[in-house]
Amino acid sequence: MEKKTAIEIQKLALDAVHALTKALHACDGNCSEEDRLQIERGVGLSIGRIETELLGVIYAAYPELDDLKDVPNLRNLGQLK
Repeated sequence: MEKKTAIEIQKLALDAVHALTKALHACDGNCSEEDRLQIERGVGLSIGRIETELLGVIYAAYPELDDLKDVPNLRNLGQLK
């Protein structure tokens, strides 16, 4: 994949993460606890899939695009002991 395409996909994926986070916040004070937990789970699973199946592919090809690669406890979880 060309870097230009990777950057476009990254932006769209991060926009989707932002929109999902806003969807979760829309529940604040407007949903039952049970509904909020279901939506929280759906948002978490969706963000996880975006991270692993979209952004992970991009960052493997273009690690310089990953602005969180040096943040402890985020990208480096598997490397910490």
